[in-house]
Amino acid sequence: MIVRVRQGSLTDGDETVLVNASNTSLWLGSGVSGAIRDACGPGYQDYLAQELRTRVGTALSPGGVLITTAGTHPRAKWVAHAAVMDYRGIGFQRAEPTLKVIEQCCHNILFSIDKGIPEPVTVAWVSLGAGVGGLSVEHSTLIACTQLRARTPPNIRGVTFYGYSQDEFTRIDEVVRRFYTRAEN
Repeated sequence: MIVRVRQGSLTDGDETVLVNASNTSLWLGSGVSGAIRDACGPGYQDYLAQELRTRVGTALSPGGVLITTAGTHPRAKWVAHAAVMDYRGIGFQRAEPTLKVIEQCCHNILFSIDKGIPEPVTVAWVSLGAGVGGLSVEHSTLIACTQLRARTPPNIRGVTFYGYSQDEFTRIDEVVRRFYTRAEN
């Protein structure tokens, strides 16, 4: 498996699966989710709402993952939506993610790709819970690398970790290189 670390938006890469640090309602607001919404084309939010109703019923549980198509994205074919934030509360209440939820998300992303995508893929990964969720990119990346090392599905040919800013890129790169000494930039 090829492992890379890149600076920029995961929506600009050439990976076939985008990891979305989302919420239990799959509401694509800002940050990574907003970039994915914009890159997957008009109507993508409506498509997600329909997929959630049809395939899940109401909302995902924290740590849950739903794989969908990537709409009209020019390169990606799928999006693995991970329920990092819990939006099932009343009104504007939300529960911030815990490291345990991030671990569940990482495990479920790998399981869902293995069971739900029948062909070889490359994955664009972000630091789950490190944006609005307030967790550190180091903790999130450490959990993702630990899960990947423990159980990388055979259909994953490569993973690219994305850090949007130079600072995020540098911090992610330091963690990834502890697990994958031959990581590419």
